[in-house]
Amino acid sequence: MEPAKQGSREERLLFDSALRGSGDENVKDMTLTAASFGRGEFRRLWLSEREVFIEHLLRLDPLTRRQRFGTAVNDAFLQNYAVTTFGVGGIVYAYLEDGIVRGAAELRGLEDIADRSGEAAFSVEGGWRRRGIGGALFERLITAARNRGIRTLYLTCLPQNAAMRRLAAKFEADLVGGYSDVEGVIATGGPTPFTVLDEALDHAQGFATLALTIQSRFWPARLFVRALAP
Repeated sequence: MEPAKQGSREERLLFDSALRGSGDENVKDMTLTAASFGRGEFRRLWLSEREVFIEHLLRLDPLTRRQRFGTAVNDAFLQNYAVTTFGVGGIVYAYLEDGIVRGAAELRGLEDIADRSGEAAFSVEGGWRRRGIGGALFERLITAARNRGIRTLYLTCLPQNAAMRRLAAKFEADLVGGYSDVEGVIATGGPTPFTVLDEALDHAQGFATLALTIQSRFWPARLFVRALAP
């Protein structure tokens, strides 16, 4: 199985300045991914932001909860689950609008370095589906996995979850179907200078956004606006 494709993000880092002047619309699209989501942003979530992740899980409707966890789950389960998500072996990337998480991707299993495999899971709220959010989150998850020596990613979904199956196929997952679930296996490939730089840039942007968010909570509004003024 070939490593999952990540050319769009890696090529964007190398050729960004050249592509902006290109007349090829398909090429230009690779540099405009973030802009296509308007006011939203993709970044990693940190332990201090666990509450916004919990709120996202609690907003999931019953069908989305079943698709995400493979069975019906209640609010108490989701709150307990979120507590274990931000441990040593887990990473969460999210799509946020106005500081509210509308989609999340989790990478688990990082504590077992020798195994060199991890588990991926996704959840996108109903009103934000079919906008490419899952694919953009998956891209970042694969980059994070590669940079941590994870060579194989596993994901599981219900047979009826066509959207997740399409997403897995997009990243060239080997899908094995069963009566109760479908398992996808993705070969991620090794880290490259591009993937390391890609994640570093994502983190730098995420830290900056988080810092501004924290400042806006504690500073009076007029002082915050004055601090950002040129």
